[in-house]
Amino acid sequence: MTLPPLPDRPLNICVYGAGAIGGVIAAHLAKASGTGDVGQVSVIARGPHLAAIQADGLRLRKPDGEIEVIEVAATDDPATLPEQDVVITALKGHQIPPLAKPLAALLAPHGRILPVVNGVPWWYPIPDGQGGQKGTEEVDPGGALWREIGPERAIGSIAYLGASNPEPGLISYDIEGYLDLGRLPGQDRSDVARMAELLRATGWMIRETEPFQDALWTKMMSNCALNSVAAITRTANAKNLKSQPIYDFTAAIMEEVRAIAAAEGAEIKMTTEKRLELAQRNAFKPSTLQDLEKGRPMEIEPIFAAAVAVGKARDVPCPSLELATEILRAVERSRDL
Repeated sequence: MTLPPLPDRPLNICVYGAGAIGGVIAAHLAKASGTGDVGQVSVIARGPHLAAIQADGLRLRKPDGEIEVIEVAATDDPATLPEQDVVITALKGHQIPPLAKPLAALLAPHGRILPVVNGVPWWYPIPDGQGGQKGTEEVDPGGALWREIGPERAIGSIAYLGASNPEPGLISYDIEGYLDLGRLPGQDRSDVARMAELLRATGWMIRETEPFQDALWTKMMSNCALNSVAAITRTANAKNLKSQPIYDFTAAIMEEVRAIAAAEGAEIKMTTEKRLELAQRNAFKPSTLQDLEKGRPMEIEPIFAAAVAVGKARDVPCPSLELATEILRAVERSRDL
C-alpha cells in the first residue's frame, strides 16, 4: 500500500499515553505547538494523571530540578479528537492491541504512527509461512494492529531516556535522552526525515538509523538479556554480573539475540563483553524489574517471547532466551495479577 504524503502544513500530533516517556515527548511537542512544523498537540491519558494535567497542566521536572508547567489538551477519549497527522504511542506492548480500532480511527488517511515501545514492535514483519509477512502473535494477537492500522504507516521509534511519573501530572527525567527513528530497507524514508527534523526542533536529539533493524536489535540484545536476568533474580545487573554463572547465562542470551539479529540482516556493532562491562558499572534497575517490584504486568510477550518467535521464524535456536522467557511467565502466573 502506498500512503499519501504528509500534508504541507504544520502537523497535528497526538501522544497516546502520557506517562514517563510519553510525557516527556508530549511536553516538548506542546511547548513547540503553533511554531515551525508543529500544529496542534494533544495527549491521551487516564485516571488521576489525566485529571491533574487537565487541572494544572503537564508538569515537567528537568534534569537540573527545575519544574516547567506546560499547557496541553488532554482527554481519555480519542473519539473526541479530530483526525491526526501523527500519533505517537508511548504505551506498554500489551496495552496496544486492544486499541487497534481507536488508533486506526484517530489517524487521518495520510496519518503516520510512531510506536515507542520496548521489544519487537507490532509492525515488524516475520514470514507468515505462505510467502507473505505478518507481525508476531506475541505482540499483535490475531493481527489486529497489522490489519486495522497497517505496518506501512509505522515509523520505527526507540527511546533512550531515563524518565518517571512520580505523581499525577508530574513527569521527571534525569538525562537528556534521544530517539532513534527509521524504517526498514526499501521503504520510503521521506516521512522519517520530516519527523526527525520536527522533533529536533522541539529539543530532542534524534538519530536517523538506516537500516532500522540495526538499532532495534542492538536494544533487543540488552533488553532480552539484562531485563530478564534482573527480573528473575530481582537484583540489579551490576550485582548479578559479579556471579560468573549468571554472567555466562546473560552473555549466552546476548549471543543468541545477536544470532537472531544476523538472520534478520541486522548488525549489532557492540560486543557482548563491552555491553556487559557497561552494565556492571550501572546500578540502574531495568524496566522489567521495576514493573515486577511495583506489581505491574511485565512486558514478557513483546520483549522476550517475541524475540523467541522471530528466532523460530528464522530457524535460529535460542535455548537460554527461551528458558528465561518461561521462568518469567511462571513468575507472572505466581503473582495472579
